[in-house]
Amino acid sequence: MQAPGYSQSQQCICPMAPITITGETLYSDVGISFWGGIDPLNGNVIDTTHPLYGKCVKDSILCIPSGRGSCTGSQVMLELCLNGNGPKAILLRDVDAILCTGAVIAEEFFNDENISIPMICAVGKEMFSQLHQNGEEKAMITIESHRDTEDVVIRINNINGKTEIRSKNLLAMKSTLSFDGCGGKSQQTDQTISQAEKLAESVVQRIGCISGATELIPINSAHIDAVTYIGEGGLRFAQRLVELGGKVKVPTTLNSQSTDRGRWQELGIDANVATNANSVGDAYLELGCEMSFTCAPYLLPNKPSKGDNIMWGESNAVVFSNSVLGARTEKYADYFDICAAIVGFVGHTGVHVSENRKPSIVIDATNFIRVHLLPEIRTDAVDEKESGIDSFYPVMGWLSGNLSDGRIPLILGFDLLPSMSRDNLKAFCAAFGTTGSSPLFHMSNITPEAMGDSVINEMIQSCGDRRIEVSKEDVMGAYTTLDSGKQSGDEISLVALGNPHLSVEEMKDLIDIISLDDRPKHDNVKVVATLGRQIQSKGDRLGYTKRLEDFGVTLINDTCWCMLLHPPIIPSNPSAKILTNSGKYAHYGPGLTNCSIRFGSMYQCIEAAKSDCKLDDVHEEIEMRFMFMIMTNEKTSSSHQWY
Repeated sequence: MQAPGYSQSQQCICPMAPITITGETLYSDVGISFWGGIDPLNGNVIDTTHPLYGKCVKDSILCIPSGRGSCTGSQVMLELCLNGNGPKAILLRDVDAILCTGAVIAEEFFNDENISIPMICAVGKEMFSQLHQNGEEKAMITIESHRDTEDVVIRINNINGKTEIRSKNLLAMKSTLSFDGCGGKSQQTDQTISQAEKLAESVVQRIGCISGATELIPINSAHIDAVTYIGEGGLRFAQRLVELGGKVKVPTTLNSQSTDRGRWQELGIDANVATNANSVGDAYLELGCEMSFTCAPYLLPNKPSKGDNIMWGESNAVVFSNSVLGARTEKYADYFDICAAIVGFVGHTGVHVSENRKPSIVIDATNFIRVHLLPEIRTDAVDEKESGIDSFYPVMGWLSGNLSDGRIPLILGFDLLPSMSRDNLKAFCAAFGTTGSSPLFHMSNITPEAMGDSVINEMIQSCGDRRIEVSKEDVMGAYTTLDSGKQSGDEISLVALGNPHLSVEEMKDLIDIISLDDRPKHDNVKVVATLGRQIQSKGDRLGYTKRLEDFGVTLINDTCWCMLLHPPIIPSNPSAKILTNSGKYAHYGPGLTNCSIRFGSMYQCIEAAKSDCKLDDVHEEIEMRFMFMIMTNEKTSSSHQWY
């Protein structure tokens, strides 16, 4: 194993020499999702909402609290290790297993190549604050360690003076976990397990150790997020597992891949893109995974139950399974996911442990919902669809992920609403997963572990004085950030629905909105929705598919908006605008597509697609209604400037 921070060729010159790392310091007190936030080809920060937007992490010392958002950050990390465009070192406030996984995979599977792996350290909250440099002058950071040792010395020289921090190199931690005695493993020997399983065991042990696990536990199921094609490294990784005899040991579903497997030619997808995408999918199918290809596995029949220990990737699915279903899974990194499915075990750590599932911050939306939302809620089904209230849930999910700052939040006030559907929760979870690093939230009298006054009061007490009251400024700031493409003279070219994948109920909701009048779809506006093939089969039987297609909706299977990055699905015109009702896609879309993204409700999306609509007018009407709903009462609380 090579020492992090240098290429392999540099390491071999003098393996016993001390390692000294210096570089430009990039600091932010806001975590970043490597996927959707950093370009895997060149290391540029592409998240338009992030303070480091426009910077390049190549050869830097990157100082961030943690990663956040997508489980696919490990894929980006692997590509940066292989192409040499990553940072020399990453100094974190908190341990981040997703970022570490990409580096561990590079070491375990590509150690015979000329790769550059960053040193990764977690210094804790108090020490992390000392990395910050006030003023414009940059802090100078030097990191010193020795090959294959955990101990690291970080020296900081800035206008406040010199500071020395002692930390640990997470990638050099010695594994203390063993599969000996684990159920199902005791009958196997080194001679009876495949080379793929041996490598997978090493990955599971190392990441478990980094995460603080003291033992391994069996899992009931797995959901693989790594099936997307980010770059050549991920494809080579999956194909090598196949070549080395890998097979999953537990029921394993697959997340959305990077193209519709059956209709890519009909949809006009580039042959090279489709070939790479399908090759990744084929490799995971050969490993024994199910033909599911959906980012909403909780819509499938065999979803997990409360208390089940599972291993799921895909951030929205992780948050939904923990929070709404009450199952137990960390936000597992791509590549770790398939390794865990091959061995059938994960570390007993994080939210697998009951004590670690307790909230540590209260996000109180009670006053906001009572004063600004309840008076505007319609009881009539048609009025409710037209009101745009469904856009409130992704806005609040995105906001709650930001305000929780890595903690598990208890969210108050949503039980005042007349109802909250599974699809409302799905939208909330997806948006929460983009900005929050926690895999779990609790919502009073909504989610299964926060039911009843006594339980809720105990949770509130456990949070101490960590409490944030949501203000109208907070909510409007979140809405404005998600609706980042707003400009005068808007022309919507594409309406993007189904992120996460549509449910059968959402197919019916779309039909109901379309049927409010007989106006057809505008010829110049594409309406595209992604959904799992199992859900579309149900829609076929119910007649929903035909009615949507008759209106002009293009339905795409096997992939999702976070993987549809190129024309002809994405407009080639740089001035084109995409309208979505997804908080997740509104967050990631600008950086992924280089298009302007508008955000609105499902009703607004269909209105913008209809033929005699003035698109600017309908967007302004719905936005004004949303703003009016929030601004009707001048009573406010303090605003939190995260945006």
